[in-house]
Amino acid sequence: MIQDEWFFARAEREPTHAFKTRRLSLTLHASLHLFFLTRQSDVPVLVDFWATWCGPCKLISKVVEKAEAEYDAAKVKIVKIEVDPNPDLVEKYGVYGLPTIMLFKNGEPVEGSKREGAINLPKLKDHLTAFGVEA
Repeated sequence: MIQDEWFFARAEREPTHAFKTRRLSLTLHASLHLFFLTRQSDVPVLVDFWATWCGPCKLISKVVEKAEAEYDAAKVKIVKIEVDPNPDLVEKYGVYGLPTIMLFKNGEPVEGSKREGAINLPKLKDHLTAFGVEA
């Protein structure tokens, strides 16, 4: 695929960034990481877009960590992506407010799943349930 070649070429010429996912720690360019993680996943992937300078992002970080502990990896994968070193992803997915969470299935964003702003654990669970992800 031409798109695959674009990701590989871009990953070779740009600096790498460290990203952690549940039970998986990789150092890859974020676009490449997100592309392969969401395309090759047989379960939905929840992406948390965040920034170091964002106060509400620090609040939701704890909520996302609790969700990771409560949800089985066989039901959902959770990925955190820092926005500052990844403006291409910010542009591509329309991340205009922080924090932003978005659910991906089969490599594509789930329509209506993007949510901006801080959220508590019960509301995050309700949000995921609305898109077919059960704890």
